[in-house]
Amino acid sequence: MNKNPFNPTFGDVPKLFLRRDTENEVGNIINMIEDSDFARSIFITGVRGVGKTSLMMRVSKSLEDNKDFYIVDLINREGILSSLFRLLSNQVNSKLQQTLKSINSVSIGKISVSRDVESPNTDILLDELMSGIKKEGKKVLITIDEVTNSKPIRDMIQIFSSFKRKKYPVYLLMTGLPDLILNLQNDEKLTFLLRSDKVVVSPLQKLDIYTTYQKIFKCNNEIASKLTNMTKGYSYAFQLLGYILFDEVKDKVPEMTDIENISQQYKNTLYNNAYQKIFSELSEKDQQYLYAVCGDHKLDEIAKIMGKSNVFVAQYRRRAIERNLVKPTKMGYVAFTLPYFEETKDVNSIFYLGLD
Repeated sequence: MNKNPFNPTFGDVPKLFLRRDTENEVGNIINMIEDSDFARSIFITGVRGVGKTSLMMRVSKSLEDNKDFYIVDLINREGILSSLFRLLSNQVNSKLQQTLKSINSVSIGKISVSRDVESPNTDILLDELMSGIKKEGKKVLITIDEVTNSKPIRDMIQIFSSFKRKKYPVYLLMTGLPDLILNLQNDEKLTFLLRSDKVVVSPLQKLDIYTTYQKIFKCNNEIASKLTNMTKGYSYAFQLLGYILFDEVKDKVPEMTDIENISQQYKNTLYNNAYQKIFSELSEKDQQYLYAVCGDHKLDEIAKIMGKSNVFVAQYRRRAIERNLVKPTKMGYVAFTLPYFEETKDVNSIFYLGLD
């Protein structure tokens, strides 16, 4: 049996990349970075499971062979600035390089940076390091996955702000959920982030999904079309459905009965691994709005269901669109962007959360 080519694990970089990643969004982000002479911050955002981490890692990998770039991948946790200094120093051809490999801390006169905790002197070392990199004519790409309004991220952003003022060639590429990024941008000390570039990860193209399924499963048009429509372009759904079906059919060509056999498992996993978490991150009013949308209701009908005015409901419509949970269709209507998301309203469905 051939190895399963699909990978639905969150945070992993899947083997299968569709054309959207390689030709459009990756290229656009690299152009943003390479066209900038000094510091620039970029957010990659979108609903959970849409492929934010994969996109960020593709950008990082695309620049790995560029000798003008140092690339540092950071984790959102305490000691982030010390990690930045250590990881960056290890790449820079400097007198510190051998010292860093042999001892647990770096000391330059009265300056010390521990490997395990944040040092009050780290900003001084980072400034000296960035100054040297600028003179060297090199650039730095820093990537951070799943940013939040946490102290480590705030510390990182404030250091980045000083880099920006001094026109250091450093580029900060971050992924995050729409609400969490907005929360960070609206922090009173970090409002300059409102000027950051924001890349919203778009759905996968139907033709690319169709072609990929047909190539891997060697199936007919009807099967490939059915599978494609079951994903709605949702990146996680594309990987998940392919993964489950591949294990179901082994090396044989799938038939419609095979899709029926895995349909419930597919829905269950979507709910458990993605939708339940998405719902838990919404306010009660946001949840009520999504429930009211079920059944293809117009804005004024949704207002009646929620017992609110059209103006009040419109703000939750806008929030749902910004989260990429719904998209506008005909006048006054929206449609869910995620497959089977509307089943949250059905009391007989495993998606039902009982929020009426």
